[in-house]
Amino acid sequence: MSVVPTQNRPPSALAATLPHVRYVIVSDPVTAFAFGLLSLLTFAAVFGPALVPYDSLTGDTIATLQAPSFLHLFGTDQLGRDIFSRVVVATRLDLIISVSSVALVFAFGALAGIAAGFFGGWIDRAVGRIADTIMAFPLFVLARGIVAALGNTVTNIVIATAIINFPLYARVARAESSVRREAGFVMAARLSGNSDLRIALTSIPPSILPIMMVQMSLTMGYARSSFPASRPMTPMSAKCAMCADAISQ
Repeated sequence: MSVVPTQNRPPSALAATLPHVRYVIVSDPVTAFAFGLLSLLTFAAVFGPALVPYDSLTGDTIATLQAPSFLHLFGTDQLGRDIFSRVVVATRLDLIISVSSVALVFAFGALAGIAAGFFGGWIDRAVGRIADTIMAFPLFVLARGIVAALGNTVTNIVIATAIINFPLYARVARAESSVRREAGFVMAARLSGNSDLRIALTSIPPSILPIMMVQMSLTMGYARSSFPASRPMTPMSAKCAMCADAISQ
């Protein structure tokens, strides 16, 4: 009876990615610190509201404006609310706004930039004029004007943040796509019978993804603080309200 040798199955994508991620985190202390900080923020956003020692809305008039202590790590505000609890609760909304706005502008900005750089012509001119029009205004002033016109809601804040960042993503995607328009892999895709639209949607995005991920990380850093005076007045806006109170005093 003959024994059929078993073939080694190739590792899955997840199994091949995890060792590389572990290597990148361990080999660079700065990357490890950044990953740990991101994990801490994500943990605070997901589980923080259930773990905070005090209710972020409940005040104590006897314990107003206390200095940091073991009972109140960040002290209390003018209404006696625990600042640490309010900061942790605010992390969830901050993270939602930053991730949502960056994902939205990445989708529309990258597609517009790829179309402008790959096809050129009137598409390039139209995308360029839209980007120039947005950048003709002070970006934060434009964003606050959009929120004032549409309404002070989280959804409108996400839309306004995505609009003011659209020129950055569109221009980066356009520059990278125009360089790769005559690349060898694009020529090979054309010779294989792929249409220009299919190439623009399937071949170009993976090649420009690394530079776009860098742009996403830069944008996410300040998307969380773009609207310190326009966020809905909930415990989520505690961080910005505390900054305004500190400046006024």
